[in-house]
Amino acid sequence: MSMTSESPLVSVILPAYNVREHIADAINSVVLQALPSMEIIVVDDGSSDGTAEFVKQSFPDVRLFRKPNGGAASARNHGMREARGTFIAFLDADDVWLPGKLLAQLDYMRDHDQVRLVCGGFSFWHPDESGAFPEPATLHEAVSHAVVDAEQSGWNYHKLLLSNFVWTSTVVIHRSLIDEVGFFDESLRLGQDYDYWLRAARVTEIHVLKGAFALYRKHDGSATMRGTATENFAARVIETALTRWGRTSPNGESVSPEALNERLYSIHHSAGYGCYHNGRMQRAVSEFGACVKLRPLSAKSWLYLALSSVGMLRSRLSKTH
Repeated sequence: MSMTSESPLVSVILPAYNVREHIADAINSVVLQALPSMEIIVVDDGSSDGTAEFVKQSFPDVRLFRKPNGGAASARNHGMREARGTFIAFLDADDVWLPGKLLAQLDYMRDHDQVRLVCGGFSFWHPDESGAFPEPATLHEAVSHAVVDAEQSGWNYHKLLLSNFVWTSTVVIHRSLIDEVGFFDESLRLGQDYDYWLRAARVTEIHVLKGAFALYRKHDGSATMRGTATENFAARVIETALTRWGRTSPNGESVSPEALNERLYSIHHSAGYGCYHNGRMQRAVSEFGACVKLRPLSAKSWLYLALSSVGMLRSRLSKTH
């Protein structure tokens, strides 16, 4: 494999923030893809645990860039601007690819040149009782070929509105897509990948491949931020897309207003529930307020709206005494 070619076939981008403990597994899983022309780009997003120093010392062929902390979107954007490959692939620095993943996807894209974004499934990677993560080879066989999920694939913008089934660590895109779609929205603390796939779905078919192509490491650092985010980014992403493009994909297929209502209700209720149990009553009031607008007859939403309002009032009173 050459990682110094001026015109590699693939650029693999890993945003990295305080992942010194895990990043070797991620990089090695890329190296094991054994493609003849590939570059690995690690963008250290202001780590304080020595991630960049470790990569520089242990993987001298990797193209390493350092930047102040700005979030995953800014790190991926930096990597995309530096990328020289015809194809761009993404991998979070604490996850791993399964052997054969990249070759199977590239072969599929060569056979389906109208498709400029492909992704695959994944499996969760849990530690054992000692806290160690099992070898990926003991959990899954290598990827030998790509089988498309016809139900999820195609002009699927309307389906993405109801579920984000594109997982970033399995995505491969053609470079031309960046010219049309642009870069990740750095104003989104969360959901910037969901936003990007919705935007991409307006200009290309997206094909989803069956089976696991990567392992998603489950550990304390990857814990969900539900209930702690400053706003409901998923709802913001969907509502922005609806304002720009409505409910219909470029091929004319659409989703019903009722299905979208249910999707938004579920997102707001989940966020509200998380905020309520994290003691963030003002946010909870906002989320459950959105719920009752979407589903006025939901007794559960009204109950939580009332409980959150009482909690917010108590919090304000306690601060005045």
